[in-house]
Amino acid sequence: MPVQAAAWLARDWVGAGPLDLSGVGVIVPTRQSGRRLREALAEHAAARGSAVLAPRVVLPEDLLVAPGGLAAASRLETQLAWAETLRSADLEDYRAVFPIDPPARTFGWAARLAAQLQRLQATLGENGLRLRDVVRRAGDGLPETTRWTQLAELEQQCDRVLAAAGRCEPQAARLAAARNAVWPEGCTRLVLLATPDPLPLVVGVLTVLAREHPVEVVVFGPPGREEDFDEWGRPRESAWSHRPLALADFGSQVHLCADVADQAARVVQLAREYGGPEGALAVGVADADVAPALESGLRGAGLAVFNPGGRPRQRDGLHALLAALVALVREPAFEAVQALARCPDFLSWLATRAGGDFSPAAALGELDELHARHLPATILHALGHTGRRPAARTVLEGAQGLRDRLLSGEFPANAAATLQQLFGARRVAGGSALAESAEAWMEVLREAAAARENFAGLTAAEWWELALSRFGESLGFEPRPAGAVDLLGWLELLWEDAPHLVVTGLNDGRVPETVAGDPFLPEALRARLGLKTNEARFARDAYLLAALAECRRATGRLDLLVGKVSAAGDPLRPSRLLLACEAAELPARVAALFRPLSAGRPGLPWRRAWRLLPAVEPGPTRVSVTAFRDYLRCPFRFYLKQVLKLETVDPAKSELDALDFGTLCHAALEALGREPALRDCTEAPVLREYLLAHVDRRSRERYGPELTLPLIVQLESARQRLARAAEVLAEQRAAGWGVAGDNDLERKFELRLGAITVSGKIDRIEHHADSGAVRVIDYKTSDQAVAPPAAHVRSARRDETAPDWARFRVEGRDLVWTDLQLPLYLEALAGEFGPAATAGYFNLPKAVGETGLVLWEAYDDTWRAAARRCAEGVAAAVTAGTFWPPAELPAREEDDRFAGLFHHGTADSVDWRGAP
Repeated sequence: MPVQAAAWLARDWVGAGPLDLSGVGVIVPTRQSGRRLREALAEHAAARGSAVLAPRVVLPEDLLVAPGGLAAASRLETQLAWAETLRSADLEDYRAVFPIDPPARTFGWAARLAAQLQRLQATLGENGLRLRDVVRRAGDGLPETTRWTQLAELEQQCDRVLAAAGRCEPQAARLAAARNAVWPEGCTRLVLLATPDPLPLVVGVLTVLAREHPVEVVVFGPPGREEDFDEWGRPRESAWSHRPLALADFGSQVHLCADVADQAARVVQLAREYGGPEGALAVGVADADVAPALESGLRGAGLAVFNPGGRPRQRDGLHALLAALVALVREPAFEAVQALARCPDFLSWLATRAGGDFSPAAALGELDELHARHLPATILHALGHTGRRPAARTVLEGAQGLRDRLLSGEFPANAAATLQQLFGARRVAGGSALAESAEAWMEVLREAAAARENFAGLTAAEWWELALSRFGESLGFEPRPAGAVDLLGWLELLWEDAPHLVVTGLNDGRVPETVAGDPFLPEALRARLGLKTNEARFARDAYLLAALAECRRATGRLDLLVGKVSAAGDPLRPSRLLLACEAAELPARVAALFRPLSAGRPGLPWRRAWRLLPAVEPGPTRVSVTAFRDYLRCPFRFYLKQVLKLETVDPAKSELDALDFGTLCHAALEALGREPALRDCTEAPVLREYLLAHVDRRSRERYGPELTLPLIVQLESARQRLARAAEVLAEQRAAGWGVAGDNDLERKFELRLGAITVSGKIDRIEHHADSGAVRVIDYKTSDQAVAPPAAHVRSARRDETAPDWARFRVEGRDLVWTDLQLPLYLEALAGEFGPAATAGYFNLPKAVGETGLVLWEAYDDTWRAAARRCAEGVAAAVTAGTFWPPAELPAREEDDRFAGLFHHGTADSVDWRGAP
């Protein structure tokens, strides 16, 4: 198509001198089509050994130039004017628009609704209408006359707000431009070139201009079919809505694809076949959701990609930094600092400011540790816990300093100063993505500065939110890399002359484009207002697809990819255009387009990309009591945790984990036991008051006075459990049980097993005042009450793989040890109290009615001997470095912190080279 367009424009050129088109104004549909036209003209002239004086290439909307002296408001100013109008309006006067009051008439509510009304104005403006014109243009029988009348009144109020600021609403400015159409300066000819879908408002401008000078309309289509288009080159609905789509070979040209990834894979395969696909292969993107997968796939294949439609700035690193700063301005939350600390630009600034003494890795580690231990809500709270975390303090102080700067002075001056502070010491290459994004952000700040002169009263956070939204909506345009594969939008494909064209995402709703469920403009009203309807879009897209197929029928190839599901996994329908055919051919097309498709392209079997290679370290000579449970569960996971000291970090942690919750309750019970005046107390209310006061005090020290809702709920659960524990403790003391002194609380011990030293800490040792009996108590704050045997052993399986020393038989049952905590406690105390001591759990479960002591009454010499044998077996295995093979834990195994490291089996995921 560009070649034909260039030839048509140069049809009167005989080759003497340069091709002079400087006096010609050419209207094209998109920027990409304008670029292709200029390239084609240059090639046309170069083929004849000459040059070209290029025409003035413009888009249709470029003709809408507001008359002099009319200052059109920016999008930001218009949004602010609408927001002010909405917040000041008496909603009782506009019940047809606001049948229900919003929950809160905040600025955020007004800004979001303002953006929606701006979009409505823009849609109506396509045909030269404003809100106040709807009732008149729609005529009698409009069912929502009152609603549109009230919307028009709100629009008039918004106009008055803008007028007071010396501004004109943008759509009103466009309408004024249409009414005062001016022939483009310096042009002797005006050509509407292959633009099948100009806005009705632009058509109105061209109609006015055509009264003074002829406007040439050029359509790309078959000779002799001029009646299929109206006088402005738009496909007529009557000619195209029922025309069959003629494809040379439907079966080989239309490809049903399982999903977005399948479509991308097909395009990548074709591109690889060409080697250098530039000029030979073009890719159309009818569904924008397919574009990210295409870009990723082509780049992964080593091919350059160019998207002339631009990239959303939400993907920019600068946008992520600005979003983190917005969160920091909104409130001094620790969560905002965490997000900011994950922006490389912020960390680079901190490192520069610290003069090389700052480690980003150490800072992130300390922040994660601080978060996991204290769950700070604010920067101030977090700073109170940075005594031994200097890198975290540097981050927090840096974030607080930025926040102070962002809140001082006025927006946008403070925003510009903050970014200058962050990037002042860095050299940014001109033309880089960062430089281009920074310039776009500065343009937004200039727009905000102009708006602030007339719209005051917004908070710093509100200004930041507006500016970030405006920045995120904009598009970034990068230079086209050499040899790139262009990802072209649907309306740009008519201007693509590559012999092989692949169109992806040819699904209903995308092609033909469909508008459904519009809250203001249903299809019937669109037709009455002269706006683009679904029928008009259908005719346009039917023409475009027919043109793409016809121009490659003789020499070329067209492939159409139809997705079964969207990127979000939603089912898709094939484009209705593909079903436009003769009745005899329809069954075959339906069968091809709706056939079952279980998978995408024939998939390769899953294959492991690599295996983990752990560092080889000798086994420890000192372990804790709880480490025995780790080894019995999985020797290799024991190695990762106890030898390599691997830990997981939950950056999204928002509440106490099981360890935090247990520590909080344990500390209260320990403190109670260490109060001499309360050791003999049998009054539950007194004990309860002490326990609850201790929990409140400890939680304030660790988590601060401002608690999040999850923390409040968890602390209340701890209070309820401890309140019931106070009753149990009072009952047990009345029955004669109690601690003799501080040595019976949190008693530390060591136990020698072969070459291994076992260390532990016993929560509570109780003595009976009359009998002298001793019992060892361990507090359990799990969700459900548990009995000691159930926590320590399980039944042997038919295909049991546990070592012999972990198995034993008691009372006719074959059992396997899973934990040795209480047996090792008793073993460590055997020299002091003998074998008569018992052990048990003090359960503090969610169901407070189940709170109480559960003793291991059946623990006898048989159990004791089996436990000793198992403990010695674990110690010997650790000493020998026996950490392999691993246990293949069930997929839903609880507390498997390392599950994310292993895929399709632990043993197959690891290249174990440890000692045998």
